[in-house]
Amino acid sequence: MTEPYVRPAHAGDGAALGAAHARAWHDAYTGVLPAAALEAATPQALAAEWEDAALAPPSPRHRLLVACAGPTVAGFAALVPGSDEDLDPAHTGELAILVIDPPRQREGHASRLLTAVVADAATDGVQTLVTWVLESDKPLYDFLVGTGWAPDGATRELWVDEAGRSVIRQARLHTAVATGG
Repeated sequence: MTEPYVRPAHAGDGAALGAAHARAWHDAYTGVLPAAALEAATPQALAAEWEDAALAPPSPRHRLLVACAGPTVAGFAALVPGSDEDLDPAHTGELAILVIDPPRQREGHASRLLTAVVADAATDGVQTLVTWVLESDKPLYDFLVGTGWAPDGATRELWVDEAGRSVIRQARLHTAVATGG
């Protein structure tokens, strides 16, 4: 049996990433996000976006990492430069997304991905990582806090429908990145 591992995304990963993303979002956010938003999160639409991200990252600091169990994609994470106005973009990175395919959850893939994201951030000279978590996503929030992340006090509201009737609230978490120096 092949040990689970993390690797950079490459050409051809889009379909597996899109399928995992769609399953995870439908599993976690049904009843939280508007139905129209979830209907748009199809495996095909998401596959195209992730294939593009794998093939043409906008900068060297954009990383798409894939957790695998043997040949099977179990989840993925994206590391991007920090873009919040109150943070130093030269020394801040953002965990833009962390997705584990629901049938592969609780197998250690999220921990492996998070370890790889932190290692890549350290390589880039990042001192702090941040991520935005839906207030209603208690499993992700608890996982991150359990690995050393903490709220930094920043919150935001996002309108998630065209009529402006549905809003979600997010809290920002942060963690220090050990640079080994």
